[in-house]
Amino acid sequence: MKFFWLPALACTLSLSTYGQTTPPSRASSGNTVLFSRHDAPINAPTNAPSVFASQAGANHAAAASANATITVTNTERASLTFLSYDAEVHLVPSKHSLSARTQMIVRNDSPQPLHRIALQISSALAWYSIHANGKSVPFVVHSIDSDIDHTGKLEEAVLTLPQPLAAGATLSLDTIYSGNIDLSAERLLRMGAPQDVALSADWDRIASGFIGLRGFGNVIWFPVSTQPALLGEGARVFDTIGQWKLRQSNARVRLHLLVEYRGQAPNVAILNGRVVQPDTLPDAHPAVPSAASASAPTTPTGVLRVASFTLQSEPLGFHSFGLFVLTRNTIAVKGITIYALPGDAGDATNYQQAAELVRPTVEQWLGSQQKRPVVLVDLPESDDLPYEDRNVLYLPLTKDSAKDLTPLLAHMSSHAYFISPRIWLDEGVAQFMTTLWTEHVAGRDTAIEQLDSYRDALALAEPAKPGMGVGQSLVEAYSDVYYRDKATFVLWMLRDLVGDGALGIALRSYNPALDHEPSYFQRRVEDASHHKDEEWFFDAWIYRDQGLPDLKIASIYSRPLLHGNVKNYLVSVDVANEGYCAAEVPVEVQAGASDQTSRLKVPAQGKAAVRILMPNPPDTVIVNDGTVPEVTTRTHRQAVKDSQKTP
Repeated sequence: MKFFWLPALACTLSLSTYGQTTPPSRASSGNTVLFSRHDAPINAPTNAPSVFASQAGANHAAAASANATITVTNTERASLTFLSYDAEVHLVPSKHSLSARTQMIVRNDSPQPLHRIALQISSALAWYSIHANGKSVPFVVHSIDSDIDHTGKLEEAVLTLPQPLAAGATLSLDTIYSGNIDLSAERLLRMGAPQDVALSADWDRIASGFIGLRGFGNVIWFPVSTQPALLGEGARVFDTIGQWKLRQSNARVRLHLLVEYRGQAPNVAILNGRVVQPDTLPDAHPAVPSAASASAPTTPTGVLRVASFTLQSEPLGFHSFGLFVLTRNTIAVKGITIYALPGDAGDATNYQQAAELVRPTVEQWLGSQQKRPVVLVDLPESDDLPYEDRNVLYLPLTKDSAKDLTPLLAHMSSHAYFISPRIWLDEGVAQFMTTLWTEHVAGRDTAIEQLDSYRDALALAEPAKPGMGVGQSLVEAYSDVYYRDKATFVLWMLRDLVGDGALGIALRSYNPALDHEPSYFQRRVEDASHHKDEEWFFDAWIYRDQGLPDLKIASIYSRPLLHGNVKNYLVSVDVANEGYCAAEVPVEVQAGASDQTSRLKVPAQGKAAVRILMPNPPDTVIVNDGTVPEVTTRTHRQAVKDSQKTP
């Protein structure tokens, strides 16, 4: 069983509408309520004058008056790497509005100087001011079609720099922008998706009681520089999302958030995948106590209050820079924290019970020390499509969603026990644990069938041979077909190469703080397997992408051996590999009720042979049991014919 790995763009499920009868329209981006953390009082009313009013107004006026056609190359858009984000965000849920000041440091990673820079935000937002190295710079704005945002469009500001940004040089940018972020499924609706399906997939919005902005790939609420991508262009949208996450993963991010509210206070934020409690402020209520069940505090309905949340500076990681602010009941038990709507609190016990069932299997492989909790967040509508961000899973906590939860909780629990800065390990180990749980409850054959469900997509993605097509090594993977699916196969193959015990030791001894170069995990595996050299495997399957093996049984030969009064049969099996990736596969010989299995390493573009002694005349040879992904098939079975036997 494979869970919710596509980033909410997929609309293959038949889900219900939010009650709207017409597609949601983008709201006007006319909000000019801006603020400063240095000068504005924390409880300033929404009509307070902005301390940035003069510079913002001047820049915005200049931008709005530009009507010239703008031509920006994708090379220019792909030139910037973001080294840091420092964002001050003011949210007014009752008005669906966001006002932000985001300061960034960017670097020109192209080989040529940049004379201009292109920055994009969601088309639901409007640019007001952009400064470079402390000085106002002229810019013009135009809209571009791109499904990186749920509106299907981005507002692109093109800055003309007073001096070219040299290759390798950095630049400080200070931006102000504002707008209203409502439900929008424009990108899916124009693809022909039914409205209810589109709205259940694109549930991001700013609203009272729920603020959910999943970031890059769903809502571009912060400035980026990226090439446009459309859903009708194959996997381009998903690849663009993955490439952006990989490229910006070392950026430092900091976020200070102000949220206006009346009545019930927002009691938790999840910023960049991290749970953040409210700051201690004179007019804000304290965080919900850590109890088995707690509800958000309430103020008199008519009183305007401000809650504050702060994400301290940390690496962005392989995240989309999500921003969530919630009013939920908190249910915290051993290893799992659930933020539930009041009516769904009863269903949360199903998830707790599932987590307890999978815990022994997870701890057997990953150790008994849980490094962070599993976090489940109750989405507002019962048909909202689930979304995963490491150890946080957003989903509607309904009775239907609680069916057969153990594979899902095996995956999520892995993120609680095992953390890696390398996405192929972080996500690969989690999916590996899902298949191990399947093996635990249903047997190895069923687990291999689950593995095989990943093979077709991987075979399509892999190049026919090195240099033909766009492959991805696992250490530089940005597509989930590699960092989840291929990584799961790799861990299964490692398991067969070194044994359950050695792989378990390697996973339990893994320390993310020491993983500074790609061979760190290889050394853990080799140490656990008593320094067995697996360099060939890591080189072929992890450090480089050499495609997939393409195996076949080249020949089978059997002859009897007579030792005294005992007659055995020696079976020789030749296996050819027409692919460009070496592999070690199991070779099984069946002889009636008996069988023998031996492992055979088959080189790329080569052959290898194995000899197996059988007590009875052989009848069938099987090469590969499905644990090694191949180009066209998962296993090879061939009968031993009489002509292949010597009397």
